[in-house]
Amino acid sequence: MTALALSLAAGSMSASAAIVVAGWDSWDSTTAPSSTVTAAGVTATATASASTGNWAITDSTGDPGRGSSDDTTWGSFDGNGNPASTVTNVGVANFTVTNGRPSAEVSFTITNGGTVDLDLATFHMDVVAFRPNAPRAYQLNVLSGDITNGTVFTSIDDEITHLGGNLVGHDQHDEIDLDLSALADNTLAAGESAVIQIAFSSGTGSGGGHHLFLDNVAVSGDFAAIPEPSSILLLALSGLGLGFRRRS
Repeated sequence: MTALALSLAAGSMSASAAIVVAGWDSWDSTTAPSSTVTAAGVTATATASASTGNWAITDSTGDPGRGSSDDTTWGSFDGNGNPASTVTNVGVANFTVTNGRPSAEVSFTITNGGTVDLDLATFHMDVVAFRPNAPRAYQLNVLSGDITNGTVFTSIDDEITHLGGNLVGHDQHDEIDLDLSALADNTLAAGESAVIQIAFSSGTGSGGGHHLFLDNVAVSGDFAAIPEPSSILLLALSGLGLGFRRRS
């Protein structure tokens, strides 16, 4: 193929931008919250547990959704046309670890049911602690599946901001974005899946109102670029041209 043909073909490949592969911005179950956003061909489920009891989807104070985020972003990711929910006035608007429980975790299973490779890029979340005894350290793990397994990131102890009980509005969360693209294998081929866990720790196990609020969780990524029809035609014509030159 000529240098010109290579250049034209590269320039006409479909350029894909990051999208929300799977997202959770409302929480309909304390143990198995349903995904609220999924990319085409993707299925996603979640399972949640805590060191004592379960996560909560209603607040004991009777102030529903008080720990939810309304900034429309997943972590700091704007969703590329798919913003996170701004709903804050219902109980299921955020996920809560209550009263300083020592640890809690949520595992997300993502399956590529399409026909094109899916490259996972970043794990996103909005999170904030109401008071300091909440579990405020976190670790991102790939528990199993068809991408590289193991620990992706470990925070310092008590890294998540606590508000000292002074929650005002719905925009005080830490916006956290953790890189998945650096994994040796971050690609889900057609039919492949992975289980990604966010695990919170360092709670003291005591203290009424020492809650951790989680919202706007997502995994972003993009599908592998597919040559546009014009690129395929150009590559075919270039191949024919090379064959003609060789015969000549």
